[in-house]
Amino acid sequence: MSILGDQAAAAVFDNRADADEAWGILSEGGVPATVVTDPGILGAYQVSVIVDRSDLEQAQGLLASFMQRRLP
Repeated sequence: MSILGDQAAAAVFDNRADADEAWGILSEGGVPATVVTDPGILGAYQVSVIVDRSDLEQAQGLLASFMQRRLP
């Protein structure tokens, strides 16, 4: 069992703005999600968008085009 139990990170970002946008996409798509900020070890700041494991595949599908746009 994972440390998150029945939840999983649908996406992980290095800034809150992208995580909030991802949360909005999931919310509009009907997938409940939570944004979790982790200050990280030695300042390795990250922001995760957490969903229920049962919604993970749908969440990743909804976020696919957003994640593609973020690529350099």
